[in-house]
Amino acid sequence: MCDWTRIECELVVHDYMSMYEKEMRGEKYSKTEHRRYLKPKLNQRSDGSIEFKHQNISAVLLDSGYPYIKGYKPAKNYQSLLRDVVHHYLSMNEEIIIAQSDSLIEARIRSQEVDWNKVVARSPERLLVAKEVTVRDFTPKKYNYAERESNNRKLGKLGEEFVLSYEKFRLSEMGREDLVNEIEWTSRLVGDGAGYDIRSFDGRTEDELFIEVKTTNSGMYQPFFVSDNEVSFSEIYAKQYSLYRVFQFRDDPKLFSLSGDLRHNVNLQPKTYRASF
Repeated sequence: MCDWTRIECELVVHDYMSMYEKEMRGEKYSKTEHRRYLKPKLNQRSDGSIEFKHQNISAVLLDSGYPYIKGYKPAKNYQSLLRDVVHHYLSMNEEIIIAQSDSLIEARIRSQEVDWNKVVARSPERLLVAKEVTVRDFTPKKYNYAERESNNRKLGKLGEEFVLSYEKFRLSEMGREDLVNEIEWTSRLVGDGAGYDIRSFDGRTEDELFIEVKTTNSGMYQPFFVSDNEVSFSEIYAKQYSLYRVFQFRDDPKLFSLSGDLRHNVNLQPKTYRASF
């Protein structure tokens, strides 16, 4: 099958961004219905091809500093024409899309009970970096969702509280109520300079577990920021260190953990590191 034409790229981008608008507002939508509506307008593209193109758009958005639709895992090897069409759409609708993306950053206190048995997810595999994208493209001057979200202290604290509750559940399930009472919310007690946020424990060995928490309302592939101090701490205390990435926090909170030296788990770009998969 030949490369997608500009008209096809424009059609799929407009379809994706209509779903994007709904997701930023927390509204429900059907990917299947969107694909069914879009398919007759394209050049005999298969469902799989359309799905992959949506994933490509997620990757372009991430590389341009925006969040992405959680149901479309970013696929980095995208067509340069598609990238250009996405960038054109962003530039023509900049104020609207920035406002929509900013709405996702809003921190919300969850009212419903959490099923802690369903919270843990597998950590994502590392994504290939598109050859056409330079390092500077990861931190665009006009918009940087990861940076804005990292500056939302309320969201960060709510994510830490979420992990604190999970750790109490985890150790309780192991029959270690004695250790539950020793868990410390370090960042709340001594501030953010410790190199980690929560001191918990390995329920088997009783060794201390130093946990850094990074929270996003977006999907699991959303980049995040870590400091030099946090990276150094993960290196020195690699055997006792875990980064807990809380994602989809607003709607359906999940977390995965990365144990050990951060340099071995994510792609780091100095000076304040932007970590991606």
